[in-house]
Amino acid sequence: MLALIKKAKWIFLLVFTVYALSFVTGYSAGALKLVNYQEIKNSGFFKVSSSLEKYVPGYGKLIESYKSWHNKLRDKFIARQDHWGMRALIFLNNWIVANLTMLIRSIFVLPITLSVFGKFFQGVVFAQVSSDSAMWLVFLNEFGGYFLTIAGTLTVVLWTVFHRLFKFDSRRRAFISGLKILGLAYAVSAFGMLIGSILETKIIMDIYSLFK
Repeated sequence: MLALIKKAKWIFLLVFTVYALSFVTGYSAGALKLVNYQEIKNSGFFKVSSSLEKYVPGYGKLIESYKSWHNKLRDKFIARQDHWGMRALIFLNNWIVANLTMLIRSIFVLPITLSVFGKFFQGVVFAQVSSDSAMWLVFLNEFGGYFLTIAGTLTVVLWTVFHRLFKFDSRRRAFISGLKILGLAYAVSAFGMLIGSILETKIIMDIYSLFK
């Protein structure tokens, strides 16, 4: 397994570098007022890239149904100040549903490139909206979780397609090896998602208590 991890590290480093540069570029552009996060948020490109799945027949309706169920449950937990329920909901949403979305996008490679723009946008938001240390911790933990899943999925895809380049005897062996990396990455991502869900719940409940 250690040998596979060493082989996969370059893909993980490449994905991390691209995402980090996108975020830093967005943060710099936002801090210098070169762009405005509200204008980006209201742009057609942002709306399409952030909700790409709803345009997929069948899957789009499933996602919309899930969002409706999720929002109703979220509102109930907030109203009851149910911290445990809220933590579980956020964790399951991020680790399973959102991670699954990232996984599907990564399989087709091209859609996941839109997340590079997403990291740029997040950088702009953090530069222009007041954020405390808790918000930064939530972002870092959840980003880390998604990053592992995305990089793990891209490892499966790239190893399988270019198995000779990565020195695998066969495409099947490359695919199975990639799945091992993805499984490990997905499991480890749970830790970041768990910490993020605890912190995010505290932020949400604290904000709600101010308006009671």
